[in-house]
This record gives sequence, structure tokens and C-alpha cells, in this order.
Amino acid sequence: MKHGRRNSWSDSALTVDESARRLHHVFEHSVDAVPAAVALECEREELTYRELDELANQLAYRLRSRGIGEGSRVAILLRRSVQTYVALLAVGKAGAAFVPIDPASPADRVGYILEDASVDLLLTTSDLVVATICPVLTVDGPTEARSPGRPGPAPDTLSDPDPAAYVIYTSGSSGRPKGVEVTQRSICNFLDVVPELYDVRPGDRVYQGMTISFDFSIEEIWPTWAVGATLVAGPTDSRRLGAELADFLDEARITVLYCVPTLLATIPRELPLVRNLLVGGEACPGQLVERWSRPGRRILNTYGPTEATVTATWGELVPGKPVTIGRPLPTYSVVLLDEQREPVPDGAEGEICIGGPGVARGYVGRPELTADRFIRHPLAPDGGRLYRTGDLGRITEDGEIEYLGRADAEVKIRGYRVDLGEIENVLLEDAGVAVAVAAMVPVSEEPDAPRELAAYVIAAEQEGLVARLHEELRRRLPNYMVPSFLDVVEDLPTMPSGKVDRKRLAPPRNRLLTIVDGPVVAPEGELEQQVHAVWAEAFGLPPQSLSVLADFFGDLGGHSLLAARVVSLLRERGTNAAVRDLYDNPTVRGMAGHLAAAVPPQRVPPRPEALRHSGSRIARAGGAQLVMIYLLMLVITLPVSYVYTVNDGDVSVAVLVQLMIAILVSYLGVRWLVPLVLARPLALGIKPGRYPLWGPTYLRLWLLDLLLAIGPLPVVSGSPLMAAYLRVLGARVGRDTTVATSMIALPTLVRIDAGASIGYGAALRPWRVEDGWVVVAPIHVGEGAFVGANTVLDAGASVGARAGLGEQSVLGDGESVPAGDRWSGAPARPVPELESAAEVMMAARGPLRRWRPHHVLAGLFGLLSLEVGAIVMILPGVALVWWALLEYGVLAGLLATVAAGPVFVLTVCTVVALGKRLVLPRVPVGVHPMRSGLGMRKWVADKLLEFSLMFTNSLYATLYTVPWLRLLGATVGKRAEVSTAAHLDPDLLTLGDESFVADMASIGAATFANGRFTLLPTSVGQRAFVGNAAFVPAGTELGDGSLVGVSTVPPPAGVPGGTSWLGSPAMHLPQRQDSGSFSEAETFQPPLKVVLHRLAVEFFRATLPASVLGVSFYLYLLALSGLAQGRDLPVPALVSPFVAIAAGLAVIAYCAAIKRNLIGAYRPRVEPLWSPFVRRSEFVTGMFEAAAVPAGVGMLVGTPFLPPVLRWFGASIGRRTWIGTTYLTEFDLVRIGDDAVVGTQVSLQTHLFEDRVMKMSQVTVEAGATVGTRAIVLYDAVVGAGVSLGSLSLLMKGEHLPSGSRWRGIPAQGVLEDEESVPVRPGARRPRLWRVIRDRGLVRAGAR
Repeated sequence: MKHGRRNSWSDSALTVDESARRLHHVFEHSVDAVPAAVALECEREELTYRELDELANQLAYRLRSRGIGEGSRVAILLRRSVQTYVALLAVGKAGAAFVPIDPASPADRVGYILEDASVDLLLTTSDLVVATICPVLTVDGPTEARSPGRPGPAPDTLSDPDPAAYVIYTSGSSGRPKGVEVTQRSICNFLDVVPELYDVRPGDRVYQGMTISFDFSIEEIWPTWAVGATLVAGPTDSRRLGAELADFLDEARITVLYCVPTLLATIPRELPLVRNLLVGGEACPGQLVERWSRPGRRILNTYGPTEATVTATWGELVPGKPVTIGRPLPTYSVVLLDEQREPVPDGAEGEICIGGPGVARGYVGRPELTADRFIRHPLAPDGGRLYRTGDLGRITEDGEIEYLGRADAEVKIRGYRVDLGEIENVLLEDAGVAVAVAAMVPVSEEPDAPRELAAYVIAAEQEGLVARLHEELRRRLPNYMVPSFLDVVEDLPTMPSGKVDRKRLAPPRNRLLTIVDGPVVAPEGELEQQVHAVWAEAFGLPPQSLSVLADFFGDLGGHSLLAARVVSLLRERGTNAAVRDLYDNPTVRGMAGHLAAAVPPQRVPPRPEALRHSGSRIARAGGAQLVMIYLLMLVITLPVSYVYTVNDGDVSVAVLVQLMIAILVSYLGVRWLVPLVLARPLALGIKPGRYPLWGPTYLRLWLLDLLLAIGPLPVVSGSPLMAAYLRVLGARVGRDTTVATSMIALPTLVRIDAGASIGYGAALRPWRVEDGWVVVAPIHVGEGAFVGANTVLDAGASVGARAGLGEQSVLGDGESVPAGDRWSGAPARPVPELESAAEVMMAARGPLRRWRPHHVLAGLFGLLSLEVGAIVMILPGVALVWWALLEYGVLAGLLATVAAGPVFVLTVCTVVALGKRLVLPRVPVGVHPMRSGLGMRKWVADKLLEFSLMFTNSLYATLYTVPWLRLLGATVGKRAEVSTAAHLDPDLLTLGDESFVADMASIGAATFANGRFTLLPTSVGQRAFVGNAAFVPAGTELGDGSLVGVSTVPPPAGVPGGTSWLGSPAMHLPQRQDSGSFSEAETFQPPLKVVLHRLAVEFFRATLPASVLGVSFYLYLLALSGLAQGRDLPVPALVSPFVAIAAGLAVIAYCAAIKRNLIGAYRPRVEPLWSPFVRRSEFVTGMFEAAAVPAGVGMLVGTPFLPPVLRWFGASIGRRTWIGTTYLTEFDLVRIGDDAVVGTQVSLQTHLFEDRVMKMSQVTVEAGATVGTRAIVLYDAVVGAGVSLGSLSLLMKGEHLPSGSRWRGIPAQGVLEDEESVPVRPGARRPRLWRVIRDRGLVRAGAR
């Protein structure tokens, strides 16, 4: 019990003042006024007010004898009976608060409420008793009235001047109900107001049909008793609705009816005795008003959440007048607030917020939720609180409130926010519809069944109804709002409140998409029949109902995930169908015709038979790589070992100075000298051809890649020194070239002729790994040629003189762009022209300067400044650590190292921001000569921004990214989300409110061509989305609500608002997959507390990687100091690499431990952006990318040691795999089979943020498959056994590539091998559908 109890009380009635008024006093007032009037009719039993009062008094005494009093909570779990009403009164008379529970509730919900509400006693019957730790009082039999006096007030009544009257549980977004505590003052104020307002009269007979667990029942019961009228308890059987309910209401002579509109719509005939009709609980359709209005009848629409004590507004409904929720009740107030909680102008949409004495105390045991929903506000009456309803409304010209639906319960359909009420209203306008409900429902009872938009109607008349409704829906609503299903049903599942229970709706049966204009056209011919069967299977349709002329998107409601499934099913049946084919040919007939007439024209050289390697061969290669890593670490650590040895391991200021010099020597020596000395010898003798993986040639290529990665290529790229540096490495580079990329492998097989231009992030890789082989071939970029940003030139590719290859394009082995031609796309194909900036510059013929000596000197100075700047970034943190070490000892130094992480991040940001402002304070729009002062400053500014991405990678994709970009000069709107976007010109970038830019996207990058570069402003609209690795050229405008998908280059004309695009080149997506119905608070507009929590988590995400790396380096130096004491140089020098490797492994192990503790094992799931899980997942990702990868994981790329490390994090990786990437995030969702090859910078994308919802699932690369350079495999995709997926390809979510096939492109499309000399691999065969097409002569002349 909550308080001590007295065991005696007065037997007489007590006169109380206003402050001590209680709910039961309202009833007792009527008992005193009309004791002989009938208070209750229930199950053919009548009780007068006196009789009911006496029964209640008797039960109240029993409750008191059980210790119930003020502060107690008594749960009422009773079926509707006289005892139900006796209990409601008795609990109040005993001084307690009642907690009503629906007897139809599952035992789990009952138990939860009893525990959550801290119930002191459960009042129930024997057959309803549940297992509970709280005391139980059963009230099974009829109770005899013994005329006891009314209980006096509870002994400690004055301890709480306003105790709780009741606690009612409502549904909660967490899946658990939440208890709303309403006080005596609130409910008594309500009953002072409504009886007169509702015009309830003593002679009325009022229907009571709601369960007492729903506060609508309070509106039925207590105003009736307040005026001495008769309450008629409704039936609980089939007479609850429809014609049987109408019969009951007539027989019971009901004059006042309270009900929800859904229930009212089921009553088929007039009720002549009903004088007052009060509807509430959900939106009331205007058709019901027209139908039920008649002279002498008053229809009221009431609105109010439980949190505002039953009802807050009321309005009279009149035919021909728009339905509103009226005005606030007397003593109540309503204000409409915007997102900043400021009042909105009249006529504008805002959140309905309620004030006044009706505002409840809050949620039981939920202080955080209470603080979020019940707010202090200047507009609250008497300095009180407002309740934020989450409902939207606006003030009409008549000063009434129009209800506009839920702000936090809209659904998202293919990326669009949709109010289901809008769909329902269109359906209800048809005279043949009595009740309508729309919902996102699973299409089957399978646990992972997809959810689609469905509508259910109860029909008043059926003839032609479905076709008529479908036509009206298509005419009135956007395509994405037209339900995929429309079922005519006899009844709908309801909650105890009488509202439709959307969670219990049956899986829909009748797809609207089977209805198309005109008759259903059957398939003709074998090929069309096969395609038709696949579509019917994917959509779950009877084949006879699917027309071959039905549009996949417009008629059938298909979206990207369904498209992937259709294409995968076609592939399983032996065709090289691609997702792009379906978008271009969205009917069965069109798709079949395309497959017959347009067999993929691309032909590629045959794949040699796969070479499989023994474990011992791989182990020998791994041993050699380990030796190379050791030797490299020996060179890196030798200067530091020397300093400690000559100082006998001592630590002092002088030693600190020497250490800094040693680190500088080590850094510059390894970075600048080792690649220059070893690059040519390592490449010597490597000629075009095929070499076995894990052999000597491969080991040389691997080491060369490693040295180039730690060398200065990233900082030299784009500068006047780049050509000279590449020449020293062995490349053949002509004069006046612009090479803005650092992603160049095996320079001796790279040739870049005079005047050529290569954009940011282009990959020139003369070697690749495939099917157990290393393929080596030269790459040639001709004179004056243009190679756009983010392109991939595979081994054997060439671009002819003055030719152009567009951004995000790929050339494979043996592919060549002829001189003067323009090619673009993945795979690259001839196009009329490239994007305008490149064409303008390539057409320019004016004289240009060459690199002059002063440019070279400026380049050297800029290079020196950048290298020194990189070192300067660590100095403040190092100074802090050494100060603590020298002043306070080793432990203090260790603690200071932890603090040095935030110091380092702040220093990097300061150096980058100041450097950028000093070097390039303003970015001028236009075309500029590359060999100029502006060109030099642009290069330095680019490198500073790259420093930010390199050194503070985990700062991106956090709430700190937006203010950081604003500091750099970008215009970024509110609540925008920006990840690791690259190659920005911040001064020319505008990101709209609530826009989203995903990982590795390039936004507004400068274009380089013909010795010039172009700078243009780029804008991303409000709530626009830019996907992973997308490339948005400078000068592009993305409209509001638009989407540019993964790896996509938007169309040159820009992206209109609300449109979606995918691919290179881009194709329009008519539909998008639904992302669920998460609320705005979970996706776009979180509460302040959630924002503060994310800021705290992301502070550590941004700074902890630097701290962890700092601690590992500190411990390495500490160990080295101990090793050097009393020993000559050879011992510490030879042992130091092992210590450094151990320190790196410790960082990796720490990151893996964080992953296990914060996440455990990743599983497929869907989470909104602002959920705690997303914070944990992104924290783990940040630690892996910014701590584990630089600590050693990155160095293990291409070695047999990387798979075990990734398994350590949870990935499932087979034997003998070759992995050239670290771009994995949700490790447990990655499956890589034996002998698979995952190429350089491949992204196994186990999650995407779609409409700010994180969706994650498995990525599978089966045995023997090869995934090429920079390819992206999205979640739920499967790269089949022995498949080859080419470089810069995109395998869409849900796609399955059949075993032994070859694919390439964005999105992936099939390719054919030359038949000559094709070795037949085990299990490989020509696709069956291809043979059908060939044998039946369905290929057009020349199609092959």
C-alpha cells in the first residue's frame, strides 16, 4: 500500500468543500436528489440510484477492510455487469483510483498493466483471475444491499489535495501500453461542464456500449449519473453493431447515443427515438452527418485524447457544413503550435495542444515521456501545462478547428508521407461504401511478408463497386496512394474503443492491380508465357488475372524491390534480364519483346578456367607478406628505436625533441623515399598477361600497392608536381596533363599523353584479381583526352586522343573509346555528348599557359605546407601527453592520451578551416585555367578538405558534420544529414532542410578538362536524398523530395522535385519501395532529449578513435622505452616492429569487443534514423573505419590475414578468399564463399538509409565468384557461385545472379562471352532462355 491506513471511519455522509470534490460525489448528489430514479439497466436488472449507491457502499467497506484508501490503485477486471458499475463507484468511495482493464485483453497485457500501474488490489471474478503478485478480491455473486452508510473520506484525504481518480491505459508506440493518470480535479471539472453542453436530461436513457478500459465510457456513464438519467448497459454479443444493435437501441428506448463513427456506419436504419447523437474517437465522415441528421436531433462531434480528460473540443455537425472538431469546451484551451512550439497563424497547419484543468497528470512511471508530451508553455492557462496531442489541425474562417490527422502516425509509401484518412475519405464518398479503412498490412501470414497499402470496405451495395472505387482512386489520388488491394468485407476487427484495429486486419486478397483498362490480355507464345508466369509469381497473382499490357509500375504498383525479384526469377529461368530492361519495358509484352529482340549486345573476352589454390600456397604467400610488413615496420620504427636506445630508454624534454625529429624522419622518409626507391624495381619485368594469384608477381604488385598507398600520391595529385612524380614511379606522362586522382596502380603500365585530364577519384588499375588469376594489362589515356571523376579504367582499357569518358563510367579489359568520341555510363557506351562543363572546356581552343617555374615553386611550397600541416595537427595532443608524462608520471600521460583525442580532432578542424579560409576564401564560379594561381590554391584547398576526411573520418555522418560544413562555407539547412561526402566546394554547395547525403557521395565536384577547370554552384533540395557513392556534378539542381540512388549520376537537365533516379546513365524510377510508417519524431524531427543523447554519443564517436590510436602509440613507446634500457640497438630495433604490430592488433581487438558489447550479432532489421540502435551501429562503424582500419586492418588488404580479422568481427568468410576491401559494416550479415574474390574498394552494402530509415540484411557472395573494383552489392542480393560481377557495378537489393554468369553495369546487366575458345567450366552452360530465343529464330537480324 502507498500510505498507512486507519481502521475506522465515519458512517455518515460528509459535506466537503470544492477542493475535496471527488468523482463519486457527482453520483451521490443524484442519489440525494432522485433516489428512486433508475440509475442502471443491465442484463434485465434495474437499480435505482439508492440501490446502486448501497451496493457501492458495501463494496467500498470491503475495500477499506483490505487496506484500500487514498493513494491506492484498484484494477477492475470485470465483464460488463452490475458489478462493473458498482466497482467504479466503490473504488472512488474507498478513496482509491480505479484502473480499468478490458476482460478481453491477453493475459500478458493484463499482467503488464497490473505491474506497471503498481496496483494494490485486483477486483475481478473467479473465472478471470490471472497470475499476479498483487492481492485479489473476487466479486462473483450478486451482492445484497444492506443499506450501510457511505464511507467517510479516506483518513489522509488532505495529504494530496488532488489525488488520482483513475488510470487508463492507451496504446504505446513502443508496443507496450502507457497509463494516463487523471486527477479528481480534472474529471470533476469535466463533469461540471458537459452535461449541460451535451443536453443530457433527467428523462434520458443513455446507451453505454464502450468497455470501461476506454475513456469514452466515462463520457457515457458519468454525465448520465450527474443529471439523474438512466444508463443502459449495452450487450457484449453480436448485438454490439449493425442491425442487431439497432434493434437493441429501439427496444431499450435509447435517447442519447455515444459511439465512434465506424460503429455508427454499421447501423443500417433510422433510430427515431435517438434525440442526441455524439460521435468521437476518430474522424467523422461528412456522409454520416448527411445520413443521420433529422429535425429534432442534435449531432455533436467530440474530440479529446485520454490525456486531456475524455473530451477537449466539441462542435455541432450540420448537413452541408464541413466536419470540424469545433471549439474548446468551457475551461479548456486549444492552441496550434509549429515545430518550434510557436503559435501558427490562423489557417495554417499546426499541432493541436490542449491546456486547462483537463490536462492529465502524466504517464505512470514515464517521466521522460511525460516531460516530452506535457510541456510548460506561455500559452498554457494559469501558468500550467499544454498537452501535445500529436494531431494536426488548423483554424477555419469560422474559428473552429479542422482535424487534419496524426502528425506522428502517417505512413510512408515508397518514400512519400501519406495520410491514410485521405484515402479513406475518397472511398467513403461513394454511396455504396458504409465503412472504409486503409492500412499498410502484410500481404500474407508469413513472418517476413512484405507490407503493402490495402483498403477494406464494408459495402452498402456491391454492384460494380470495386471497379468504380478503383477508377475513382486512380482519378483522385497520386499513383503511390492508390492501394494495391481493395477487399470488400462483412465486418472489420475493432478495438475495445470501437475503433478499427488495423493490427488485426486479415491479409488482403483482392489486388486492385489486376484491374486495368480494357480486358485482360492473355500471353502469346512461349517466351511471353514464361515472362507472364514470372510476373504472376512475383506479384502473387492468379495468372489468368494478369494482363500482358498491365504496366509494372502504373497498374501493378511495382517498385524497385519487386523489380529486382522479377528480374531474379527471370534469370533463374535462364535469361540475362536486367533491372534496367524492366524499367524500360514495364509490361509483360514489352519485356518479352525486348528479350527476344535485344539479347545483350555486349561481348567480352572469355574467362579462363578458374585457378584454385592450395592452402599451403596461400600460407607461403601470407608468410612472405608478413615478412614484408615486418620489414616495412622496421624501417618505420627504426629512427624511434634509435632515439630510445641512445638515451637508454629515458624520457625527458630533450628526448621528446629527438623523438619528434625521429618521427619526422620516419614519416617523410617512408612516405617519400621508400616508394620512389622501390616502385620501379618491384614493377620490373611485369608484362601484360595472366599470373597465378599468390605467386611472386602478385606479391610484388601487392607490395607496390601498399607502398603507393602510404606514399604522397594523395597529396601530390592535382598539383603541377603530379606528372613528374608519376614519371619517377615509372609512368609515361606527357606535358600539360591534369591528374586529380591518386588511385593509380602499377605506374609502369600507365600512359597518360600530353594535355589529358583525369578527374577526382578516377581509378586506373592495370591489374586485377579474377578467378584465382592476376590479370595485367596496360592503360592508355590519349592526348587531350578527358576521363571524368569516379571512373574506373580496368586493365587493358584505353581512351583515344581528344576522346571523352563521362563521370562514373567504366571501361573494361580491351575496351577503347575511339579518338574524338564520347562515351559514358557503366558500362560505357557511345553518347552524343558529355555533361556541358566538360564539353565547353574540351571545345575551348584559346591559348593556355604551361606550368611555369613559379608554379612549380608554388607547388613545392604548397606541398611542404601541407606536409608540415599534417604534422602540426598532432602537436597539441602530443604536447599535452608529454606535459602530463613529465609532470605527473606514466599513468597521467596515459590519461592525457585519452584527452588528446578530442584535442586532435579540434586541431584538425582548426587547421583545415583556417587553411581553407587563408588559401581560398571565396570560390569564383566559372571556367578557369588550371595552370594559374587560382588552380594552385584550389589544389591546396582540396587537400585540406581531404585531410579532414582522412584524419577525422568519424566526424562525418554525425550531428557535428552540418556545423562543420557551414564553417567551411556551405549553406546547409536545418536537420540535414551529411555523411562522408567527397570533393566538395563548400562555398558553392547548398543543402536544403532535412536533406540526406550518404557515404562516399560526391556533390558538386569541379570538372577538369583541356587544361581548365569549372566551378559551379550545386543545390540539393529539401528532403532530397543522395545515395551512397552517387556522383552529382557541379551545377546540378536536385529538387525537393527527389532521390538520386546508389552509384547514380543524375540526368544532365537536373532532377525535378519528387522524382527518383538510378543508374549510370540515370533511369527514372516510377515507384519506390515503402520504408515503413515511422513517425516524424523518429526520422526528421526528434525531441530535444533524443538530439542531446545523439550529440553525446557522436562526440565520443568522433573523438574516441583518435584517443584509442593515441593510447596504442603511447603504450608502444612505453614498451619500446623499456626494451631500450641497457640494450644495444639491434634488440629494440628488431623487436620494435612486433611491438607496433601488437599495439595495432590490440586496437583491432578493442574495436571488435566494442562491436560485440554494443551490438552482439547483427541481424536483419529496420530502424528509424533516430533510434538508439542506429546510434550504436554507427558508433561501431566509426570505430572500425577510423581506428581498426588505420591500426592495421587496412594493411592486411590482399593478404590471407584479412579474412580471419573480419571473422573476428562476425563476418562469415570461406577458405582461400581474396579480399581487397575493408568496406564492410554489419559484419554478421556478410557471407563470402570459398575461393571468392572481392575486389579493390568493393562495398558490401549490408544497410541503406532509405527515407531516413536504416534497413539492413544479408549480402552473399557465393563460392568462386568475383566482384570487380568498386562494385557495390546491396543487401538481400546474392552473387551466385562462379559469377563475375564487373568493376563499378551495382547489384540492387533483392537481385540474385545465377551461377556461372557474367554481369556488369549500374545497375548490373548480363554480358555474353565470345564463343571461340571458351573453356567450359564445371557446371557452366548456356542459359536455357537464350537457347529458346536462338532456336526459335526470335533474334532480329544483326541483333547478335
